[in-house]
Amino acid sequence: MIRVHVRNERITYLVLEHREVDHAMSWLSTLGGAFSALGEQFEHCAEIAGKISLRQFELALRLDDPLLVARCKLYAALSLLQRGRLRIAKSIIRNIYTFAVHQKDVRLVRMCQGVWAKLQYSYKLKRQKKYS
Repeated sequence: MIRVHVRNERITYLVLEHREVDHAMSWLSTLGGAFSALGEQFEHCAEIAGKISLRQFELALRLDDPLLVARCKLYAALSLLQRGRLRIAKSIIRNIYTFAVHQKDVRLVRMCQGVWAKLQYSYKLKRQKKYS
């Protein structure tokens, strides 16, 4: 009887922890999105968005959700892109895209395509700046 009680307590703890981590992810997602939007104009906001994405990444690992982990990596890539770290961002985006295609996750594939388009635009701006 004691074993059943201990197991029930453990299950209850895990369910409550999952709920709290999921709630924290929602808040961090909102906050990260806001800082990411500001990161288009202010580098320090892009840095903060990157730090938020790392916190999300840690929570995603705790939730043991590989697709969520991949999205958090993509958010970090976007922050790197905003700060001019194009080569690193490119590598991350490619890796996540390959994973998304393998997982057949259309949403993640489209997210990768969107960030890739932003990367291409950043390269275009960099070339224009170089030749002007």
